[in-house]
Amino acid sequence: MVRFIPKFKLTNFISVKSLFTLFFILIGISVAIFKPFPDLGEMGQIMLGTIISALAVWIFRPGSGTFTAGAVVILIGGIFAGVPISALTNGFSSPSMWLLIPAMFFGSALQFTGLGKRIVYALFTRMELSYIKMLFGWLIIGLLFSLLTPSITIRILILTSISVSVADACRLEKMSKGRSLIVLSAWSVGIFPGIAWHNGSLFGPVFTAFLPYGPMREMATEQIWFQFMAVPWLLFSIAFLAVLYIVFKPERELGLTYEARKKMYDDLGSISKKEKACLSAFIFLLAGLVAHVFLPITTVQVLLSSMFLMLLFNVTSVKDISTGINWDVVIFFGMIMSFTHIFEFTGLAYWMAPTLTSMLTPIAFSPLVFIVALFGICLLLRLLDVTQGWVTSAILAIATPMLFSNFGLHPMMSTMVFVAASNLFIFRYNQPWIVQVESVCGERGWNPQHLTKAAVLYIAVATVMLIFSRFYWELAGLI
Repeated sequence: MVRFIPKFKLTNFISVKSLFTLFFILIGISVAIFKPFPDLGEMGQIMLGTIISALAVWIFRPGSGTFTAGAVVILIGGIFAGVPISALTNGFSSPSMWLLIPAMFFGSALQFTGLGKRIVYALFTRMELSYIKMLFGWLIIGLLFSLLTPSITIRILILTSISVSVADACRLEKMSKGRSLIVLSAWSVGIFPGIAWHNGSLFGPVFTAFLPYGPMREMATEQIWFQFMAVPWLLFSIAFLAVLYIVFKPERELGLTYEARKKMYDDLGSISKKEKACLSAFIFLLAGLVAHVFLPITTVQVLLSSMFLMLLFNVTSVKDISTGINWDVVIFFGMIMSFTHIFEFTGLAYWMAPTLTSMLTPIAFSPLVFIVALFGICLLLRLLDVTQGWVTSAILAIATPMLFSNFGLHPMMSTMVFVAASNLFIFRYNQPWIVQVESVCGERGWNPQHLTKAAVLYIAVATVMLIFSRFYWELAGLI
């Protein structure tokens, strides 16, 4: 009797992701042990090796693929390097971090109370729908939701799930242009309009936290963000919707009657106590955001006060806080926002500055050339940086003082490019929101081929927006 002996395959035990992770971790360990860069201090070299190892964990995401694993690597390596815990976790105590947590909290409440769905259906019930009117409706809803919650993830999950229901009610065939147009437009307004102001998305708090302490941070306040971003991103949102309409406009118009729209709203039932309480808290939030422009109160104070009201009104419980917020993402952002302080404390910022200077100087002689060329560089780096460009942006932000002192390039110009590149979605791994929407909507969502076309359109329209921005900034007296 011949006994069956299974063939040994390394891939049965170690995935390709794990092999790549192990390879770069070994490189990081080698840097930390052998210290091959004599012009960088011992602490800096150990920290450099640690960051290489952490990046490997974040980029390839082996095993369960948590961001927390990379954060733990940085903490362990930093402690070995002699970096104080206060420096390693500096990002967790920044004001930006305390904008992030309430933002995710509000987004979660908007979703699980059902208030977000009710707002959308209430608006569409009162509109005579056509494709153009629906796109306009999505834009208004996207702007409204960006005031209610800076969490793009929550906005997208609410809007795209509703867009699928609308497409079903219109009897649009799966993979059709009309269905892709409705879902893609709902997806886009969940991201782009809110970028126009600092607290309209997480891009504002996170990207400004990447800038080095001192003059660079002082040049990236909420007011300056609005001056630089508002007009370009609002116009971009409109232009991108218009391009989607031109490319994906179906031959026949929508067939969603008033009765069908009213039924969709009526099926939600009467507004619940939690929805009313949630709405009250959001009204308080909006009033506070307006008041903080005129009164000596901060955005963080307004957000935390609104969060307290939700807890007081029993909109959310302790269980909702623990399960409704993606704490893995919170830990990742906190660690990434610590990079600026870690780099400065360990000397990495000063050691990397000449390399970044030599790389960026050839394109920095002209503001127009700089933003277009930097956009191209960031797009190429985005193909490797699967952390949605957060890591790339945090490292490149080290060069902003040099760019301003040598060439007069405002740090918000680089930030604009970082944000534009972060939204790339050529491949699914480029952006987590693509995978989230497809997992929720499945075949009832967009056509994958249409998504690829939309990604190419995004790059084209974003490039035009950056060119426009350069001249808008000059006219507005910002450069």
